[in-house]
Amino acid sequence: MLRGFRTFPFFTAVSFAMGFYLTVPFFPMLVANPDLLESDIYYYDTVGQNRNKTPRKPNPDLHVPSVPVKHGVTVFSNIPNDKTAYPFLQTTINFVEAHFAFKAFLSDGTEVSYSTRGEHVRYSKCYGEICIIVSQKNVLGVSNSSTEWEKGHIFGEERYEVAMGHRAALVASDRKLYLYNSYTNHWETISLEQETLRGFANLYDKVAIITSRRILVVDLPSEAQFEQNLLLRGIYQFEMRDGFINFYSGDKLWMFRHQTEAFEEVDLTD
Repeated sequence: MLRGFRTFPFFTAVSFAMGFYLTVPFFPMLVANPDLLESDIYYYDTVGQNRNKTPRKPNPDLHVPSVPVKHGVTVFSNIPNDKTAYPFLQTTINFVEAHFAFKAFLSDGTEVSYSTRGEHVRYSKCYGEICIIVSQKNVLGVSNSSTEWEKGHIFGEERYEVAMGHRAALVASDRKLYLYNSYTNHWETISLEQETLRGFANLYDKVAIITSRRILVVDLPSEAQFEQNLLLRGIYQFEMRDGFINFYSGDKLWMFRHQTEAFEEVDLTD
């Protein structure tokens, strides 16, 4: 046995080295952002950045679709060129969305409320003298001359195009047209039989509707409808004026006169 051999300093040095080795890696490394040389210096902790993080997979038993089904409501855009010179239109009616209700405020201060319980509102807007709402099962309209929201029923429709006028509004699906008349506070349903909507315009008390097969002019106060077959021709331009409406189709013009409430065919090649 060796005398005078001291083991304490040796084991102390070894323990100190091992403790230093085990302790240092657990201190976070502070790295400066080199892009911020003249600004504040930011530091971030690099410990654990390279850990393997496997994304959680959705439970297959939940049957949640990856892309939610959306019922589309879009703003309608005319295909024929609309050359109507519209005057400045001031919106004189407004609404607010309350708790499960829409409250419309008419120009005379009257408040008209509609409960939306059980309905999902897809579209709502006020313009000119009217406001409309489109839900998953109803179309609703109110005007400054009405006392309540007028309801029109829609069933099995998923896609709509909405067009707003000063006195009338149109909600168009693939199968039907729903026309709101502010004068009568009424929804008129117009069926689309093997035809598609091409144009819509409203100037004062007249509405012009153009489809792939016909022209339809509606007088709002009387609800009278006047129709012209297009004879397989297309309308490329139309114009609404105070006394007449012009519909142009190549070398042919159909003019609707307000005074006679009839269409006149004009050959532009003469």
